[in-house]
Amino acid sequence: MKLQPLLRRMALGAALCLGSLGAAHAQMNYPMGSLQGLATFGAFPNVSINCTDYTLGPGARVISPQNRIIPRNQLNGLQAPVVFQTDAMGNVFRVWLVSNTAASQLQLPKAPGQCGLFFSN
Repeated sequence: MKLQPLLRRMALGAALCLGSLGAAHAQMNYPMGSLQGLATFGAFPNVSINCTDYTLGPGARVISPQNRIIPRNQLNGLQAPVVFQTDAMGNVFRVWLVSNTAASQLQLPKAPGQCGLFFSN
């Protein structure tokens, strides 16, 4: 019986799968049109990103760094760096919470800001 070549193929397949999972987890690819900023969540549906007020749209999803959806009752008062998307009406419909280190490494455009005396980007 030729069990040894079969075991080698299975081990190679498992190693390739685990290697690709680690690479996918290391860097998240965000959809085209995503912006980044610092979000402060108020009472639902209000959110302020870079001192610009937005509304969370119906069915908006807020996704944690562990790729879990955060219930909206846990958002009030939360402040975190985010990547987000808006719909045609300007409502935020998808938000990814990111860590400070990941936020500093992102190569996404920043959301327009209105913080301070002069507006800044």
